[in-house]
Amino acid sequence: MIILWTTSFSILLFLYIFKDKNADLRFVILGSLFPVFLDFLLYFLGATQQSKFIGHSIFFTIILFFLVMVITKRGTLFRSNALLFSIGSFFYLVLSFTWLNQQVILYPLFEQSDDNFSLANNIQFLLGVLGLFYLLFKIRNFTALKNFIRTGKFTYSK
Repeated sequence: MIILWTTSFSILLFLYIFKDKNADLRFVILGSLFPVFLDFLLYFLGATQQSKFIGHSIFFTIILFFLVMVITKRGTLFRSNALLFSIGSFFYLVLSFTWLNQQVILYPLFEQSDDNFSLANNIQFLLGVLGLFYLLFKIRNFTALKNFIRTGKFTYSK
């Protein structure tokens, strides 16, 4: 359920902060899912015994953003989409409350910590429902959903 609301709220935050209605929001979504899937993959492959690892580290997100800025050519569509991806990854860290666990957010600086934070299941469910309502509000019909999947943009009727 955490994936649903962090993804939905990542879109909400991006649109509120950057006010860019022409951005391909699919890359914000992919970026907000990336830390979870990277750590799941590392756990599944046996590279780590932790479910939250390098993908949940703020250093990893900063390095990802830095590499995008240094390696990609300014003004290209690839750079714009890669930046959206990086922004989505950062939003996930903020929205999932990863920053409350210094062992995870500041990996590899801290080895052990008891500062774990966990949302109650009913709060996670409530946030998931709010995220779902936000997406249903933004994507009102099947045509708008198809357009969003194809372009990564919400259609606004005037």
